[in-house]
Amino acid sequence: MYTFMKCLSVLICHMTENMKHSLGSFLGNFFWTFCPKKRKLLAQRQILDCGITKDATKAMDIAKASVTRFGPMMIEVLSYPVYTKEVLDQKITWHGKAYLDTVKASGEGMIIAASHAGNWELLGAALAMNGYPLISVAQQQNNKSADKFINEYRSMMKQHVTYKTGIRDMIRFLMEGHYIGLLMDQDPGYVGIMVKLFGKDTLTADGPAKMAGIHNSPIMSCFIHSDTPYHYVIDILPPVQVYDSKHKLSKEEKKKIVYDVTQKLNDRLETHIRTYPEEWFWLHDRWKWTRRSKEKQAEKEAKRLQEQTVAEK
Repeated sequence: MYTFMKCLSVLICHMTENMKHSLGSFLGNFFWTFCPKKRKLLAQRQILDCGITKDATKAMDIAKASVTRFGPMMIEVLSYPVYTKEVLDQKITWHGKAYLDTVKASGEGMIIAASHAGNWELLGAALAMNGYPLISVAQQQNNKSADKFINEYRSMMKQHVTYKTGIRDMIRFLMEGHYIGLLMDQDPGYVGIMVKLFGKDTLTADGPAKMAGIHNSPIMSCFIHSDTPYHYVIDILPPVQVYDSKHKLSKEEKKKIVYDVTQKLNDRLETHIRTYPEEWFWLHDRWKWTRRSKEKQAEKEAKRLQEQTVAEK
């Protein structure tokens, strides 16, 4: 896999822009053609359930677009060897960049709350290549060759990569003034808290709020979307400060603040997805562990009631 991806990268780096675009379209349609039918239906159902559209055909079109975008996304990543800051500057328009510059000037670290919307790999590359001290927190791939390849190409774009298990390292990097990039839009699997997303109870990672709260570091929501083929807009939203109180907070007060901050980040994510629904990863079963968590709670409650009934008898 590693050797194949490296060879493909070399080939793509020598292509003309028109050839890259054609290959990107081909790869995108290839991914959709061989996407399992159950995943396509899952994406369609989630799009309908979230109220993005009421039209099933339109929902499937959105699902298709969210998959075919992986073709151009792959082309961009495989082109990293020939990408300089100047090349990226031509491909990207920034909105809200001053927020990043203000934090950078202060020398403090911060949390970058990102998502699997748009070309998130290019978002990380653009941040790092523009001199922002980004630490990309990645999920280690099961395929070691694929893991080696993607991390090598991230490093090529001046990103430092750490895995989700390196919590102590992340806290240390944050204290040293680095930006910790966290993708927080997928189901965390029992770990997290219930907040709303599209009006539905959604198990959501509260790690960004908790980690930022350790030294009251700001959290910045960063999104990327494509405005024209192979050109992107990066939107930086105003920072969220976890604690703005100077008095000592109780455990319950901190818990409430973590909830409110996590909900605010989800609200921002929802607004972005509603604006650019074709660019979110709808194939992911976002509410899988939410359902299981509720089922587990129901089982506990049923067991408690059963034990109570037995005790009363």
